[in-house]
Amino acid sequence: MKPDKKNSKIIPFPNVKERLVHKGMSALKEKNYHEALRLFSEARNYDEEESDIYLGMAICFLEIGELEEAKGICEKMLKEGQGHYFTVLQVYMTILIQLRQYDKVKETIEAVLEENKLPPESAEQFYKLLDFSRRMTEEPETEDLIEDLSDTEEYDRERILNDTGEQVKLIHSLKDRNLSKYIGLLKTILQNPNGHPVVKTMILQLLAESDYEKTTLVTKFGESMTINPKETVKPDAMPILTYVLNVLDDTLGNENPSLYQAVEELWRRHLYVLYPFQPKYANRELWAAALHKVGYEMHGIDIDKNELHILYEFNDRQLEEACAMIKDIEEISYL
Repeated sequence: MKPDKKNSKIIPFPNVKERLVHKGMSALKEKNYHEALRLFSEARNYDEEESDIYLGMAICFLEIGELEEAKGICEKMLKEGQGHYFTVLQVYMTILIQLRQYDKVKETIEAVLEENKLPPESAEQFYKLLDFSRRMTEEPETEDLIEDLSDTEEYDRERILNDTGEQVKLIHSLKDRNLSKYIGLLKTILQNPNGHPVVKTMILQLLAESDYEKTTLVTKFGESMTINPKETVKPDAMPILTYVLNVLDDTLGNENPSLYQAVEELWRRHLYVLYPFQPKYANRELWAAALHKVGYEMHGIDIDKNELHILYEFNDRQLEEACAMIKDIEEISYL
């Protein structure tokens, strides 16, 4: 209940709300989502209008799996114009995708496009997401007919090898099944230089979940690597994931927590698409600077390179290359 400012004899300590929000953001960054949610909820009793409180609550609900609660908060924020519009919209799109509400994703992005609200720097990302949602609503559900596929059925085999959508349906259909008669087909897709990188990541994760331990050749972005799927470090366990996020936490996390959350998801998608390969450069500060810069650009915010040099140590040429890599991979991160 919001304190009764007229009748209450209890005078709150100064800056109570600010301290609660600060503690909530700290708990959020430490992934202590239930504690962060408690702190944000308490802060809301002192201020029902501050957008950071509501966005923080939405992210907490998203992370603990209370997707409908998170969705409701984002819809209210978008309707009432609370917070940075495209930061809230990005969180909202993530929630809808997890709920598999692709019609709503399509409807929302189409409405944004009709109103010409989409800034140029965010256009590519949202057009990709729109295309993805349209395909997810138009394509039929995966059928079990593909269970009967064998290497002797050349027509089906060739159709799958040349169709990314069919490959995705095949992968989904093989979860919790015996992969033995599909290994040849899956390995062919992994070795195809023109195959979609996200499909290849999905195949490697499928093999790992099936405890597949045999040597497997993977080709991505013009490079090849031989791995053991079961033993290869997964994208969300790569040390560079945490190293870079720790650097960003001390800079962007303190300055703009909601944008930090968006950039964290950007980095996680980047490593997911690259998998099993590592980023070209090992310099964590370089990648933190690049993510900081690209994150700002995607939200229509300018940042001077000199300001980045104050926060991070990096080579200018490598920064431009790292930013280009992030943007290129982000363009293909949605199938």
